[in-house]
Amino acid sequence: MTNEKTVGIAGLGAIGQSVYKALQNGIDGYRLHAVSELNPSFTIENSIPNVDFTTLAKECDLIIECLPPAIVPALAQPVLSEGKDLILISACALLLTPEILEWHGLSTGRIIVPSGALIGLDGVNALKNIGIEKSKIISKKPPMGFASAPLVENNNIDLKNIENPTCLFTGNAYEAAKAFPANVNVAATLSFAGIGPERTEVEVWADPQTNRNSHEIIVESRYSRMQALVQNDPDPANPKTSVLAAQSIIAVLKGFTDPLTVL
Repeated sequence: MTNEKTVGIAGLGAIGQSVYKALQNGIDGYRLHAVSELNPSFTIENSIPNVDFTTLAKECDLIIECLPPAIVPALAQPVLSEGKDLILISACALLLTPEILEWHGLSTGRIIVPSGALIGLDGVNALKNIGIEKSKIISKKPPMGFASAPLVENNNIDLKNIENPTCLFTGNAYEAAKAFPANVNVAATLSFAGIGPERTEVEVWADPQTNRNSHEIIVESRYSRMQALVQNDPDPANPKTSVLAAQSIIAVLKGFTDPLTVL
């Protein structure tokens, strides 16, 4: 296909590997050009070069971020400096490092945030046009899905001894991002789609009675009330995320080039 965009992937964890395989299998309009994988022991197939973030930004038309939130700024700065588009799945990074949005304001590149493990953002975007009065997300995961979260470690919470559904956190999306940076990208994503991180309410639950990650959003306007629930199996390679997150990135890629797109 002519006019193919060259694509770079930063991070080949559970999400990155799924996107990598999809691109290798072929997505019309795109060609995987390079990756940036921080783990030197990871084997990359088909002679795809493993380069640093700066080279990735220079050589690729489109960069896909699949990194821990703390590393995202090191990628975002060169990508936006080059005026390239960035698909950013770690939406929490935009709350934890607001400088990214400042760099974006000076760049000709776009930041595209996929829906990740959520559903219903099309409705949220529609309601935003007439005014949203309330926006809330309730996230539930098996307790060990929150292992190593700052709130858990700082409060010495023994996740293995949680026997009943337990609310670990209530607050807004800003506070949730600091408490659970690897778990609540969904809350950050909802906040950007809706009424912002300060007004987006978040509850985080550890539930030993489930083996799924679930996210329920409740969004209200003067004219509508929307309630949507999604239940995802944890990704076998990373229980902190869901298989749906990687598929949302692939859907974004296809949506850019498909002749018929449903938004």
